[in-house]
Amino acid sequence: MIPVLNILRKTLVVEYYRLNTGFLFLVLMFAFGILRPEDHIALSAYVFASPFLLGLVFAFFGLYHLKTIFFVRQRLLWDSHDFLFQLVLIPKWQRWLALLYVQAMLWLPVVLYAAFVGYYGWKIGQQNAVIATYSYILLIPFTAVASYEYRLFRPNPDTKLSAFSGYLNRRFTKPYWSYFILYLFKDNPVLLFLTKGFTCFIVLGVCKIYPTDHYDERLLSLGALTIGMVHSVLLLHLYEFEHLQLPLLRNLPLSLRQRSIQYLQLFALLILPETLFLVRYLPKGVSWVYAIQWWGFILGLLWLIFGRFLQRHYVMDTLLRQGFYAFFVGFFLIMFRIPTAILVLTTLLLGIYLFQRFYYQSEYIVHEEGLKIRPES
Repeated sequence: MIPVLNILRKTLVVEYYRLNTGFLFLVLMFAFGILRPEDHIALSAYVFASPFLLGLVFAFFGLYHLKTIFFVRQRLLWDSHDFLFQLVLIPKWQRWLALLYVQAMLWLPVVLYAAFVGYYGWKIGQQNAVIATYSYILLIPFTAVASYEYRLFRPNPDTKLSAFSGYLNRRFTKPYWSYFILYLFKDNPVLLFLTKGFTCFIVLGVCKIYPTDHYDERLLSLGALTIGMVHSVLLLHLYEFEHLQLPLLRNLPLSLRQRSIQYLQLFALLILPETLFLVRYLPKGVSWVYAIQWWGFILGLLWLIFGRFLQRHYVMDTLLRQGFYAFFVGFFLIMFRIPTAILVLTTLLLGIYLFQRFYYQSEYIVHEEGLKIRPES
C-alpha cells in the first residue's frame, strides 16, 4: 500500500502543487500578506453569521474542489500516466483509500484555512456554522474519489459536442470578444470559475472588513492590484489561445483601433463580476468617483499585463516571478499614497503603447521542454 501512495503522491500531488505555485502564491500573499490575522477573524465572524455568505464560501471551496478533480482526471488521460489505470487491479477498499489520500493532500490548503477561522468562529459562538463548515470539508472529498473511480473504469470519455451546441454555433454569429469567454467555459471552466470566485471574494472581503471604521481606500486599491495579478493566468491563456487556435487573427483586415475596441470589450467583460460586487458592496464613505478609478485601475492592469505578453513570451515560471515583482512595486506605490488616477493613467497608457508597438511583432515561442521527445513517443 505504501508504494502505491508514494507513486500517487509523486505523479499527482507534487505535480499539482508545482503547476499551481503561482495561483497558490497569490492566494497566500492576499491571505497573509495583506490581511492581518485580526482581519481574518473579523471576516470569518461576518461570514459565519450570514448563511448567504457562508454558502458563497462553500461555493468557492467547491470550485477549488472541482479544480483538483479536473487536474487529476486530465492527468489520467495522458499517455504517460496510463499505468495509473492499473489501480483497478487492487482491492476496492485499498483503491478508495489511496484516492482519498490524493484528494486529502490536494484539499489540504482549504482544510488548514478552515481550521484556522473555524477555531475563532467557535469561540464567538457560531458553533452551528462551524460544524456545517467542517462537515462540508470532510465529506466533499468523497465525491472526488467517486469521480476518479468512474474515470478509472471508463478510460475513453466521449468528448463530442452535443447537437444542441452545434445548432447554436451554426445559427448565431458570435462577436470576437466572446470567443475567448466561450473557450474558457468549454475547455477551462474550473479555472474561470475559480478565478472569478476568488476575485469576487477579494472584493467582498475588502468591502466588508471594516464596516464601522473610517474606510481607507488604499485597501480597495490593494484588492484591485491583487485582482489584476490573479487575472494574469487568464491573460496568459488568452495570449496562447490567439496564437495557437486563431493564428490568422493578425491577418484580418482590422485596424489597431478596431482591435483595441474589441480587447476593451473583452477586458470589461472579464471583470464584470468584480464590478457588480463592488457596486453591490461599496463601503459607505467611498465615492463613486473612486469606484470608477478602481475599475479603471484593474482595466489598466489587464492592458499592461497583456501588453507584456505581446512584448515577450512568458512561461509559467517567469510569469510567477514577474507577477511577484509587479505586485511588490504596486504595493509600495499604493501604500505611499500615489493617487489612483495616476496609476490608472500610467497602466492604461503603458498597456496601450505595448499593444500598439508589439501586436504584429508578437510571436509564440515553444519552450525547449516542449521540443523534447516524450517517453510515450
